[in-house]
Amino acid sequence: MDDSLRSAPIGVLEVDSDGTVAAVNDAAATLLDVDPSLDGASFAETFPRSASRSLHAAFDGGVPRERSVEEYYPPIDRWLAVDVVPDGDRAYVYVRDRDPRHDRRQRVEELERRLERLEAIDAVVGDVLRAVITASGHREVSRTVCEGLGTAELYEFAWLGERDPAGGGLRVVAAAGDAPELRERIDNHLGSDDALPEQVAVAEESTRTVQTLADDDAVPREVRLAAFGRGLQSAIAVPLSYRETVYGVLGVYAAREDGFSEAERSSLETLGAIAGFAINASRQEDLLFSDTVTELTVEVRDDEAPLVSVAERCRETLTLAGTVPREDGTVVCYVRADGGDAEAAVAAATDHGAVVGARPIDGDGALLEVELAADTPVATLAGQGATVGAAEFGPDRARVTVEVPAETELRRLVGSLDGVVAETEVLAKTEAERDPTSVDSFRNDLDAALTDRQRQVLRTAYLSDYFTSPRGSSAEDIAAALDVTGPTVLYHLRRAQRKLLESYFGDDARTPAGDDQ
Repeated sequence: MDDSLRSAPIGVLEVDSDGTVAAVNDAAATLLDVDPSLDGASFAETFPRSASRSLHAAFDGGVPRERSVEEYYPPIDRWLAVDVVPDGDRAYVYVRDRDPRHDRRQRVEELERRLERLEAIDAVVGDVLRAVITASGHREVSRTVCEGLGTAELYEFAWLGERDPAGGGLRVVAAAGDAPELRERIDNHLGSDDALPEQVAVAEESTRTVQTLADDDAVPREVRLAAFGRGLQSAIAVPLSYRETVYGVLGVYAAREDGFSEAERSSLETLGAIAGFAINASRQEDLLFSDTVTELTVEVRDDEAPLVSVAERCRETLTLAGTVPREDGTVVCYVRADGGDAEAAVAAATDHGAVVGARPIDGDGALLEVELAADTPVATLAGQGATVGAAEFGPDRARVTVEVPAETELRRLVGSLDGVVAETEVLAKTEAERDPTSVDSFRNDLDAALTDRQRQVLRTAYLSDYFTSPRGSSAEDIAAALDVTGPTVLYHLRRAQRKLLESYFGDDARTPAGDDQ
């Protein structure tokens, strides 16, 4: 071998026609992990065998023809590019390292697989979310989530548990996937002291991931064995929550070890949040249309509670006129100061740390608007899905009456109050029968409340697209049609709308005088 080949940056072997290695340069010796002084050794003993052994077969029976291969060589755990170049009665074998390129390719392929998987997960989650949004009732929400995940190719089994209103534990309400023994073991352990990942997720109100089921001793042994029998290796438990309330949990099982990435976990948590919102909405709907509700009256004793503190400072009683919960957990309260001094009540409320904002309502000196933080009694009850009805706030204590669906877990509801006030006491609990009002009855009552002029103005405004956006007609257009003035139209519109809203939201003692005009 001449000096230029001996000093070449790539590996070079000079091989005689009988397969004997005549020379090896230093680069080849390093790359192949062999002794450079191998003159006279056979090529078969010097060069490692590839996975397909194609290069060794090429040297059987004399000098091979020219060829190039790129293969994996297990003895040295490396990918090599090998070129065989015949030269008379011998051949030169040129060897180059291809490990870095294959590492990059493998990384790219792994990233592509992850991307495909995430796209598939997002597609499944998206399909389930769309179905959840159109589901009617929380049980249909549960079935939709389970069937969407448990029958997808990504997962083998999914189940959804809701909290039992009576005892606060979990009960299976939906399941999908071919794992009957696992479901049976889950059912059995829901009533035992051994905590399932799903029970831990509910208790801690956070997602619990089990990447290797077989090795996690925290999972009950019978559940691990049932999962192993179906080839399930990993699991994730996602709470179904809305605001501060956990309504249940979603358990998903996969046949992959380390089967749930951070991105996948994030997607499933989004699904859990949407499902929690849907369950809350369906329960609110149940409350709205239910013939039977539970009415609960609670006394709160805590002079630091915001409206109690305001009542004490102003030395007057505050009465709740209505509430408007907000998405961030705060609640806007409309409160009447029985002493008639809303300005003093606003000043006292503004100084309280749990009051986000307060203002008097123009036109009524006794009414004020107070925005309360999430960790206050009224906001906490609203966050638990209760409809806050009557409430009275005096020095040291408050009395609040709420309506909740009949199946609500009252112990948890009252417990949520205990977390934000010093002391609570349940004064009364009753099951109330509702007297549903028919559409015709609603219309008849409203029609009787409107004056002829109010009905005429309201109907003209409706038919002339006054209430559309952008408006099809202005107040002046309606006035011209009725041959009255613009201020007269606005006067009657406001009073007609007021009566319409009172019919929907309930009677209000603050109906302005003169509405019979």
